[in-house]
Amino acid sequence: MLVIFAGIGVTRIRAGRLGQNGDPMKKKYIVAHDMGTSADKAILVDMTGIIIEQVKESYPLYHPEPDHAEQEPEDLWRAVCRTTRELLRKGKISADQVAGITFSSQTQSLIPVDSKGTPLRRSFNWLDGRSADIIREKLWTRPRIKGYHIFRLLKFLAVTGGAPGHTGKDQIGKILWYRRHEPDLFARTDRFLDAKDYILFRLTGQMVISSDLASIWWMLDTRKKPFRWHEGLTRMAGITPDLLPEVRESGAIVGPLTDAAADATGLKEGTPVINGAGDLSAAALGSGALEDGAFHVCIGTSGWVAGHVTRRKIDLPHYAGCIGSALPDRYYLAMAHQETAGICLEWLKNNILYHKDRLIKEARVEEIFQILDELAAASPPGAESLVFTPWMYGERCPVDDDHVRASLMNLGLNHRREHVVRAVFEGIAMNTRWAMETLEKLYKPVTRLNFIGGGAKSDIWCQILADVTDRIINRVADPEQAGARGVALLAAVTLGYIDSVEKIQDHIQIDRRFVPRAENRRLYDRLFREFKNVYRQNKRWYRRMNRRSSD
Repeated sequence: MLVIFAGIGVTRIRAGRLGQNGDPMKKKYIVAHDMGTSADKAILVDMTGIIIEQVKESYPLYHPEPDHAEQEPEDLWRAVCRTTRELLRKGKISADQVAGITFSSQTQSLIPVDSKGTPLRRSFNWLDGRSADIIREKLWTRPRIKGYHIFRLLKFLAVTGGAPGHTGKDQIGKILWYRRHEPDLFARTDRFLDAKDYILFRLTGQMVISSDLASIWWMLDTRKKPFRWHEGLTRMAGITPDLLPEVRESGAIVGPLTDAAADATGLKEGTPVINGAGDLSAAALGSGALEDGAFHVCIGTSGWVAGHVTRRKIDLPHYAGCIGSALPDRYYLAMAHQETAGICLEWLKNNILYHKDRLIKEARVEEIFQILDELAAASPPGAESLVFTPWMYGERCPVDDDHVRASLMNLGLNHRREHVVRAVFEGIAMNTRWAMETLEKLYKPVTRLNFIGGGAKSDIWCQILADVTDRIINRVADPEQAGARGVALLAAVTLGYIDSVEKIQDHIQIDRRFVPRAENRRLYDRLFREFKNVYRQNKRWYRRMNRRSSD
């Protein structure tokens, strides 16, 4: 295959199919990484989307102060290098058989680098909310509507289709905080990168961001193509566009793998590095919901409801709207993002239930999450009216409130471990339903949802989600790998192994359907009304309890 690296596009000669059905030593593969909040999950994928091997390596998330969340960029790089090498070893393939490498990644992870591309500090992770005060002070000043400066809001909406929220977790707020509190480092900053961008730089020497990821920095002009950084919006962050990476499409080849990166990863020098996408857009590809108006649900560390749409709309009070997709020539990505989903179950396991070794020994199972499934199944639907609200780190959609926190409501002496576990499962499903209904009001109701993410591996959670939302739940095969598989298939299109992006969904399988149970309809409708009332009746209390200095 001849590949010419030329700006955003790629010229290809369709010689790439050689060996796909012949000599196994000539068969080609994609290495795709899903760089999440807590780990890099790497997969080796053939050109039909079949996962041959997968490897995972964890890295830490630091919380040096309340509302601070940071990571070491070098930890991400080491994980990518080690998992890539391990994939080749486990898959028993040579570096020559890797046709390309690509990425799905956590988003809004801000990494300031100097002129040599060296990080100047730990990254501001997407969970970092330290800039909530300064974004109110500098950006969302009076006159306000729903907490937003009306004229600046209109400017953001006109240019980007969205706007930074109140929570302090968007890139503009982080840059403002960095400029004020670490001025010496700010003065040395040559470029601001996201997590994926930093890894792409280490692989190719190019500082590039995908357009879908750039769109949620809220400084990208998405009104016409090619998308460009908007000078007026960058000024609101106190920077100029030259401090931001070059914007290219998700399917673009960023460049060939450098000699140094080849040594570090075990791949061949010159291997094409395909841009990839943020986790939201990548997962939308891998969910198989590629038709206009089809939605999918993801429950991982965070969660969301999303779908490809042709018209850009927004519901700012509920922080739902459109971002860039991995297919910018065809679709926007309608998005209702939620801060904490599966991590609530992780918190319960680590901090409330007794030690996992004792739980595993007691239940005689291999995995801790099997026990949580069994406990949830042991409780009746509704957990005897115990309600969990999963807002453990503030929330974006459906309430856009950085003061709100999680709670277990209506706890009584009649409740046991199984009720608490089921309430957590159901509370996350209730929050998902609220997000789903927010998007449906913007577009149109759906009858089914494709389900991806680690939460989809749980049969009981799939059924709870079907019952709570009253929608058919289609569980995607290998649901945890949806993002990595999505960008791998997009890379296969770029490299000429798949005819078109429309063919991507042909390579994504549904492994089981879960149908809503009519006998639970009235119960869950009642609990959903009360779930929303928890927020509405306690909104002021949350603000008093979690007040910031600028409130």
